Amino acid sequence: MLGSRAMRIIIAATLCVLVGTGQAAATAPQDDDWEFAEDPARQLTVAAARYDNGPSIVAQCREGALSLLLIGMPAGTEKIELNATRADGRGDLQDWRPAGADGVFRSSVPARDIRFMRGGGAYAVRTGEGVAPPFAATFDLPMQSANLDRVLGACGWAMDDERDQLARAAGASLSDPDARAPRRSTSRSITERRNQRQPPPPAAPASFMPAEQQISCVVRSARLADCRPDHARVDGAPDPAATLRLLNGERIYAEDVAAAEGKIMYFHAGGFTTVIDYIATTAAR
Repeated sequence: MLGSRAMRIIIAATLCVLVGTGQAAATAPQDDDWEFAEDPARQLTVAAARYDNGPSIVAQCREGALSLLLIGMPAGTEKIELNATRADGRGDLQDWRPAGADGVFRSSVPARDIRFMRGGGAYAVRTGEGVAPPFAATFDLPMQSANLDRVLGACGWAMDDERDQLARAAGASLSDPDARAPRRSTSRSITERRNQRQPPPPAAPASFMPAEQQISCVVRSARLADCRPDHARVDGAPDPAATLRLLNGERIYAEDVAAAEGKIMYFHAGGFTTVIDYIATTAAR
């Protein structure tokens, strides 16, 4: 885990980028709220909660892109799934991915996770049973969330979303572990399909789909339903409408499919088409 000094350096760098050219950034009084700074000229808004002896949390809107960082996590893992609970007893399963620096992880669904942190009090996270290395931490979050809301608002995200109340479909995916033949035909030529039968190269750890391309779907009768974009802007996505058509009705797979009923799954309009194409062109065994 990163030491306190290292964590402060990373967070300070995030906040101080606002004044990197010598121009003063606007700051807000804290009053038990998240630390806050912004630079409209750079389209940068930051809220942070820093701790002396533990991980720290940074929410950021940069040029319209939302991100949420958890700093001081176990290094050397590809991703971390955390069981999280709030002061009011509500729980959630959160997915965090490496952000390109040791011990720094980035939320895969930042708007949902930021909203989960609103309201303050004890925010406890822990890895699941049997996960190595194990990790657990409890954050005493600021009781006020106005500055956190300012980050959400700067990136055009809603302050509330009814789908936050739906549990995530843990362990569910669109990949059939027993598939032996293409699951979906495509209009590509045979040559193009043959050329794409090799597994796609793994993404770099720091690579991340923009949160603004996020799509959520509800599992109904073991299939995806009610798929929708979760943000008003889906810039950079090849064809969000086409992605929605592909997702709706798609079968899901899990060890316990019945347990996924009524739960939510998240995808990205910019990356899902590639996944479908790869599934469709996998050679029969």
